[in-house]
Amino acid sequence: MTVIFFSTLGIVSAQSKASFGLRGGANISNLSNSGLETKLGGYAGAFINIRFSKLYALQPEVGYSNQGGKTKLFNADDVEIHYISITAANKFYVKGTGLHFIIAPSLDFDFDDTPVSLVNREEGNDITFIDISIAVGLGYEFKNGLGIEARYKQGTLDVFSGDFHDFSEEQSLYEEKNQFNKVFQLGLSYRFNF
Repeated sequence: MTVIFFSTLGIVSAQSKASFGLRGGANISNLSNSGLETKLGGYAGAFINIRFSKLYALQPEVGYSNQGGKTKLFNADDVEIHYISITAANKFYVKGTGLHFIIAPSLDFDFDDTPVSLVNREEGNDITFIDISIAVGLGYEFKNGLGIEARYKQGTLDVFSGDFHDFSEEQSLYEEKNQFNKVFQLGLSYRFNF
């Protein structure tokens, strides 16, 4: 089994080019069915770009993403969700150019109220521990490694685990409405060529 693993790894390495990079930018986020306004946040992370051919690259990514929504009420806090995201970005290139289309499924872990408790407040929060999301987007990569891209990211799990939060009246109810993350990302990336 070990021999098969290392043989496969060797074949992939021989037939592909891998490089390391950084990415970051702005998040414009909200929650569906919430009555919240869009909130400006940010994202940052690192990636390994594995270029299998002129037309396709797999880009595993790990990073931080600040999401949520902005409340309309004067005396209420905005919804702040802090995720660690693990993403498998699939990049499909237009032949002979840096233009590419992106399909990127990801697992997002809320680290504001988890066993890890990296920035946990005493009272915690009501956010579901994990979100499974899918992003689609468009990007352009220049020959020097600098890239620009835009992605739309949609969550697939209810942010509040079955509760429904009516932020216009500051209450949590149990209703048959799901509230999903919706995020538009616009940013830059830089791929180092070693």
